[in-house]
Amino acid sequence: MSKKRKILLTVVLFGSVWGGLEALVSAASQEVSFVMPRSVILAFIAIVMLTSARLLLPKPGTTLAIGLVASGFKLLSLPNLLTCQIAAVIGQAAILEIAFGLAKNRKWLDRPAPLAVTMVVASYLNSITFGFSQAYLFRNEFWLDRGVTGLLNWSFGTGSAAALASVIGALLAYVLVHRRKENWEALIERRTTAFVRSAIAISLC
Repeated sequence: MSKKRKILLTVVLFGSVWGGLEALVSAASQEVSFVMPRSVILAFIAIVMLTSARLLLPKPGTTLAIGLVASGFKLLSLPNLLTCQIAAVIGQAAILEIAFGLAKNRKWLDRPAPLAVTMVVASYLNSITFGFSQAYLFRNEFWLDRGVTGLLNWSFGTGSAAALASVIGALLAYVLVHRRKENWEALIERRTTAFVRSAIAISLC
């Protein structure tokens, strides 16, 4: 498989899975009550997907590309999707794109502890950026009515739970990738047709 094709299919595969899970959790949250905030569950899913993809394919730009695919998938899957939900997916992918790039330069993605620190910083930055941008950039009344104090309370309240979920998700991805990377490479190189079909099938579900 050519390098460009490998990158494209990996982006489509992980973006589709992430977007599908985002849509599933978002739809389910309207029918049932979760034990923890929906944003925490979505943060965990996002980090598992994005960290796994970046460790398997350490190519600059792929994290943001996966976020764009996921947001498009979620947009097509949910009829009553709010703008802030799309912004959350793209914003998280953009922040992690920067975080992964900086961490790679320091070889922080190669060790669990520095990876965990990266996730904590990125998670808090994501929570703060999302809340304040929704309030003061997009003028979303739901967030604007909270005021600065309310936004900070949310960022360091629910945001702390999301940060913990992000660390757990990143470490889980780290373990899975290091244990199954050879299987992944074999799937790509030896079973190209199966890999292509999987990527296309998931993206069309």
